Order: sequence, then structure tokens, then C-alpha cells
Amino acid sequence: MKAEKVIKSAQEQAIAAWVGLINQIRINDLIENLNQQDQNLDSALESMNWALKKIEDLVVTNRGGSKGVHGFIAEVAECGLENAQNLVRGDKPVMKWVNDNGPADLLRDGVEIQVKFVNAGGKFSLEAVAAHLEKYPDFLDKDGVYQIPKDHLEAVRALYEMPKEEATQLVSSDGGPSYSTWKTIHEFFDTNGIKIDDLEASKFKYPDVQKNAIADKMATEKNKLADESNQIKKNIYEEHKPTPQEGAKAAAMGAVFEAGTAFALSVKRHLGNGKRIGDLTQDDWTEIAKDSGMGLVKGGVRGGAMYRLNNYMATPASVASALVTASFGVADCVYRFRNGELTEVEFIENSEIACLDASVSAFSSFVGQVLIPVPVLGAFVGNAVGTTVYELGKDFYSKQEAELLERYTQEVRILDAELDDEYATCMSSLRENMVIYIDLLGKAFSPDAAMAFAGSIELAASLNVPNSEILHTQEEIDDFFLN
Repeated sequence: MKAEKVIKSAQEQAIAAWVGLINQIRINDLIENLNQQDQNLDSALESMNWALKKIEDLVVTNRGGSKGVHGFIAEVAECGLENAQNLVRGDKPVMKWVNDNGPADLLRDGVEIQVKFVNAGGKFSLEAVAAHLEKYPDFLDKDGVYQIPKDHLEAVRALYEMPKEEATQLVSSDGGPSYSTWKTIHEFFDTNGIKIDDLEASKFKYPDVQKNAIADKMATEKNKLADESNQIKKNIYEEHKPTPQEGAKAAAMGAVFEAGTAFALSVKRHLGNGKRIGDLTQDDWTEIAKDSGMGLVKGGVRGGAMYRLNNYMATPASVASALVTASFGVADCVYRFRNGELTEVEFIENSEIACLDASVSAFSSFVGQVLIPVPVLGAFVGNAVGTTVYELGKDFYSKQEAELLERYTQEVRILDAELDDEYATCMSSLRENMVIYIDLLGKAFSPDAAMAFAGSIELAASLNVPNSEILHTQEEIDDFFLN
């Protein structure tokens, strides 16, 4: 039995197991992050559904009357959407609906927000802001914020920043603001002690929060949340893809590990026959350095090659190590054959043995990892035991048994190559289709009825259902079932 060969094989499989562990840790983290993002989206949709339920109650009870209910709708919708946008990104909800008829309608991390959605008089909700400040003069001193419709603040800011010379050219006959409107806005900021930065834009425009429009607006925002979640998941996937930098680390680790093993084995070899460290000659140290340098090169190539095989070609770590080891063995046989050290028959036999040794090493590591589910340790122990048994039994094989085993190994290797190709093709196709299919299913079977309806239409179209057979609207549904 060649003890050095067993140690070398165990070291090679240890590197393979370590590379496989790196890959598995990254995959586990990817799956965990994707699952967490699914939970984030569910939490975001729950926030939106909470808002819709509260809005439904507001409409049913006619809170604020027919002319004021939209103000309460704006408060709830703003709270639900802002929390949902935070939740879908994995952040904590920060908005709270106060609902106590006090100076603040919302609280964002303790900051008071008063929501004003008033369209009367064409004053862009500013009169309502001034009236509130008159009632609560210390509201701004407490760092309070006034929130008005998004379209209102856009118009106010545009007029506030417009030079007077340009404003004098404004005419209201074309449906836009007039010079009088410009003066009213500037007088508002000049006389009320309110700065433009004391106003905050809502996430909604004034028409969005009307009781006959809010449901559609919230459904649109839900779709945006789902799209944002999908983009986050794509970013997560990109962040967890194998990288050249990680491959370089694997190559460096392989180089150091294999160089260290080569150094130890070379020193042990030169210390035979009772030699001590002090007895080693300069020639001995030159040979040790040469062996260590070759180990450094081989280890770097091994680590980098295994990382690529394991991550880009769906090759198990133990098999990847066997492929690299077999390649080194065959390359050595080629070199010796070209130098005339091996005959043609010896070249073929030695190449077959190199491949067989690598296969035994890979199989032993695989079995060891299954029986001892401890990363790296299982592969290391399994390889050491399997290789030892193999080396012990190798000398007792008859020529006929060896030929049968080599032929069987060759057939298995060919079959493995074919299966690897089929596996890689199937996995690539499956990954592409599953991403699309899961996205469609997520929408089609969403707990939200509006999203599920839109998702079902998209799913049916993706399955090539004729457009004439798909029900797109409420009217088409009624016509289908009632006529």
C-alpha cells in the first residue's frame, strides 16, 4: 500500500469538499433570501389589504360626508402603501394611522403628519393647511409636516419657483394656472410662516383617493409591489451567482493546501533511512522546493478548475476533483509517453489506472459524505478509508478481474458523461421555465382578487389560450355566465 497516495488523494478530496461547501453555503443563503422576499411581499400585500378594508368601512359609514370621505381615504391609503413599500424591501413599517381627530392624522417614526386633500377654490389644499395651522399654531414648531396631494404639490412648487416675469404671462383661459394663482401662492408662504419644505407630497394624486377610484389605484400599486419584489429577487439571484473573485479564493486555498501537503510528503520522503532535518543537503532542499512548487501550481489549477466545474457545469465537488486528478494523471502519462518512458500499451494501461484511481476516490468521498454528514470531514474520512481499501485490494486483483473492472469503469464514465450533459440541459431549461411559471402562478393564485384576476389572464395567454376565449373584464364574465 502506498501511504503517500492515500494521503494525497484525501487532500485532493478535502479541497473538493471545501469548494463544494462554499457553493452550498451560497445556495442555501440564496434560497433563504428568496423565501424571505416572498414573506416580505406577503406582508406588503397584507398592509394593502388592511388599508382597503379600512377604506371600505369609511365608504360604508360615509365618514366625513360625501365631500370629505376622500380625505380619510387618503390618510388610510397613504399609511397602507408606505408601510407596504417598506415591508416589500424588508424594512419595518414606520407609518401609523392616528384616527383621533387630533392635530395629526399620521405618525411616521413619531413625526406628526397632517393630511389635507382639498380641491375647492383651486388653492391646491393650501387654505386647509393655513386653517389647520391657525388652530394648532405650534404644529410646525413640533416638526410637524403637512401632506397634500402629489399633483397639488407639483403645481405649488412649479408656481413657487416661477419668476414673476414668467408668471405675468400666465392666462387661465387655457385651463392652466393664472398670474392671480401665482400671487396667491406667494402670499400664502409670505404671510403664514410656512415654508415650501414644510409640505410633503402624498403618494397619491387628488383623483386617486376618490371612493370610486381608490380600489383601482390600490390594485395598480399592488402590481407595482409584486414587480418590485420580482426585481429584488432577480437582484438576490445575481448577488448569489458564482464570481471570479470567489473562484480566485478557491484557487488560492487549493494552492496553499496542496503545496503544504507536497512539502510535508517530500520532507518525509527525504528523511527516510534515519535522516534528520539537519542531515538534508542543498540538493534535498532543492527537490523539496521543486515538489512544493509543483504542488502550489497543481493546487491552484485544481481549486480553480473544481470551482468552475462545481458552479458553472453542475458537477458534484467529488466528481470535479476526480476529473481534475484524472486529467493530471493522464497528462503525466502523455509526457512520459512522448519522452519514450512508456510504451503504447503502458501508456493506455497507466492512463486507465489514473482514471480508475480518481473514480474510486470520488466514489469513496461521496459515500463518506453521505454516511458522515459533516462538511469536509465526511468526504475526507470516506476518501481515506475507500482509497486505503482500494490500494490494499489492488495487488490481489487478477488480470482478468482488472480488465473487467476497467471496462466497467469505462462504460460507467461514458454513461456519467452522457447523464451529466442531459442533466445540465434539463436543469437549465427547468430553471428558465420555473422562474416564468412561478411568477405567473404567484399572480394567478394571489390572495388578492384583483391581482389573481389579472394574473389568470396573463397565465392563460402564456399557455396559448386564444384571446377570444379569455374573459378580460367584468362585462365579459357576466356575458359568459348569464347569456
